[in-house]
Amino acid sequence: MTRLSEKGQMLNRVGSRVSLRAKRVDLNLTLEEASKLIGISKYSLYNYEKYKTIPNIEVAKQIAKAYRVDIDSLRFAPDDTEVISSKKMK
Repeated sequence: MTRLSEKGQMLNRVGSRVSLRAKRVDLNLTLEEASKLIGISKYSLYNYEKYKTIPNIEVAKQIAKAYRVDIDSLRFAPDDTEVISSKKMK
């Protein structure tokens, strides 16, 4: 498992959500590598990272799985609004 950077560790400790791009960069993945891991186009991932579109819950779960984090630790909107949350799915 890849070690988190100091910034990534700090974000995880305080429970803040981390952006998709920050997490991808923290894992040393290119946009193309990450999109292949997730199973989506690099254009879709780019749009999610730029908050141009929001992934559906299934894609969000794929992203969380590929990034080896809980879905609730990722930010899918520019503010920290809970747009997608596994808690809402229960």
